[in-house]
Amino acid sequence: MSTAIYDAIKKTILEAMKAKDQPTLDFARVIKAEMDRKGDGRPLPDAEAVKILKALRVTAEETGNQFDLEFLDRFLPKEMSEEEIEAWVRANIDFSQFKAPLAAIGVVTKALGPAAPGDKVRKVIERVVSG
Repeated sequence: MSTAIYDAIKKTILEAMKAKDQPTLDFARVIKAEMDRKGDGRPLPDAEAVKILKALRVTAEETGNQFDLEFLDRFLPKEMSEEEIEAWVRANIDFSQFKAPLAAIGVVTKALGPAAPGDKVRKVIERVVSG
């Protein structure tokens, strides 16, 4: 499992220390501490790291903290559009293998990872199945 996000946060901490960039250093440490807590001190896989970053992003949006939003956006993967997800689903999913079409959501989200959130995948599958 990739730990690229966790590693990038660690690298950002080192760079902020060298640059004496206290706001970046402080926020990166908060994120790393949360990741360490969730990972029991081990590097957190990207799928889990994204969940933490998204939760922190919601908080930053609610408080209107632009610095935090910009910081978090640097590490969050770009989400696929519904059109991109639909193209992948049409090319890779055989709905006859599933008892119910929505059972494919897990397969799609596992294959595409954090770039394809479950709610978006659900919408796409419902649209593809309905015609």
